[in-house]
Amino acid sequence: MTTLPEIRTHSSYSQLAVGSHDAAVAVYTGADILTQQQTPYTDWEAAAAPFRQIDKEFGKSVVLVPAPSVGGGRLVLSPIDSVDDDTDDVRKVFDAVKSGVARAIEAGARRPAVYLAPLPASVNAVPDADYSRWIEVALLAALEASYVTLVVREHRTATLGADAVVENLHSIDLVVESHSDEELRSAVKRATAIEGGRRLALDMGYGDPERMTPYKCAETIQAAAASVPGLEFEVIKDLDIIKQDYPLLYHSARASFAEKRTWPCVVKLEYRSPVPAQVKEHLFLVGKGVTYDTGGISLKIGGSMRGMSRDKLGACGVAGFAVATGLMQETAVDLSCVLAFERNSIGPNSLLPDEIVYSRAGVRVLINDTDAEGRLVMTDPVAECRERILAARVAGSKIPAAIYTVATLTGHVIRAYGWYGATVANGPARRGKYDQRLAVSGLAYGDPFENSIMRREDHAFVRGRTDREDVYQSNSQPSTLTDRGHQYPAAFIIKASGLDKHSVGAGASAAIPFVHVDIAGSAEDGSEPGLGLCGITGSPVATFAGAFWS
Repeated sequence: MTTLPEIRTHSSYSQLAVGSHDAAVAVYTGADILTQQQTPYTDWEAAAAPFRQIDKEFGKSVVLVPAPSVGGGRLVLSPIDSVDDDTDDVRKVFDAVKSGVARAIEAGARRPAVYLAPLPASVNAVPDADYSRWIEVALLAALEASYVTLVVREHRTATLGADAVVENLHSIDLVVESHSDEELRSAVKRATAIEGGRRLALDMGYGDPERMTPYKCAETIQAAAASVPGLEFEVIKDLDIIKQDYPLLYHSARASFAEKRTWPCVVKLEYRSPVPAQVKEHLFLVGKGVTYDTGGISLKIGGSMRGMSRDKLGACGVAGFAVATGLMQETAVDLSCVLAFERNSIGPNSLLPDEIVYSRAGVRVLINDTDAEGRLVMTDPVAECRERILAARVAGSKIPAAIYTVATLTGHVIRAYGWYGATVANGPARRGKYDQRLAVSGLAYGDPFENSIMRREDHAFVRGRTDREDVYQSNSQPSTLTDRGHQYPAAFIIKASGLDKHSVGAGASAAIPFVHVDIAGSAEDGSEPGLGLCGITGSPVATFAGAFWS
């Protein structure tokens, strides 16, 4: 991971020396907002006035104008058309800041000052929006504009050497009026911790199938974790151990055994609060890390294999959140993360439909579709987390614990919700509103989640019908052609991992909250650049931070 730009905070633009920055990016919500401010903002309006006179569209989009009174003589105006209409939310701030900073970078700036005009009080009346973290969101937007992907950093370094640009910005001067220094410092601390974790997720996520094989993903995480206080790393590569402890992952990965560089591995991350007395919950996070998904013997056809190097983004997101939590030195949570990495290859040793394989929990799983590998690789880690929670309870632990799976699991979630993530929770988690916590946090950080509800049909769909199997892994159709295609996989994970014994009906002492988080929609931005792949968002790192940090 690269070093973030230096961030300095100010309550007024007048506090900045002209030489401290080489561009000013003004983000505001109305065409007259600059005229309402005092000097030096009146100078900005004076610089813009000639352009307003000749262009009736001026002020409706990002524009660069010359302004001698600002550092570098570059003034970027990045307006927000509205923030208080029915469907507005904090993403309006994110988009405006990112666009404005990106324009400054295009103009040659490396040390921009970002001025955030006050938001109108009317934002508090928008029913499905939350602007309480808008300063953090703005900082994350500026940092995203500054970020250079790992593969590009490596390319530039190899070709340009010491002259390579591996970070677009050297510094950011953040100007926000009517906020105390303490508030701004707190926002910077949280945003930079989130960004540190998010960049790990992006560095791995953008890696192609050869740059980020399972082992190379593990190496990337190990390198990042090494400098994070309180974060411990472990990797399991031994195939015999994987076969014993994670049999569904083992069988799903069988075709990859032909080449050792594509062998599966399991990465474990443990984070412990620096103040144990302040721990409010222990989170068990399981991530799907399929570094490439051919579909296996149920081969993806018709071009649907394209983009499957991104099928690891669940594991990338979990690793990113763990790193972010360590950078934050968060005291309210302990984390136990299990990341299952594999390449879902095709070959003579492929897992086959009609096979029955046993899960770690001893459940007989009938395989119907090897392209439904994500639920397989996560189920045994979920069973392991279940065992650890029960053992902790027996040992006398009173700390609440919950299990989360994070995966780019189904195309169905995109058909249902577009480019949004979705949660599917079991009864204990629904009762405790665990899924709603993610929805609330997602609104505040510009990563909205939908809460889907598990129904009896989901469990009935995967329930075994003969004495030869206990549960069906899937049907043989794509999720996009299957009713409730992103809900029922959670029912499979519950049954195959043994979590069905820890429902609401088991009683409060036995119940274990479980939330499946499908980020197939939210992990990418949905904007394909020509024939290239979408941008990656880093979801759900910020959402998890908002939900679980104090």
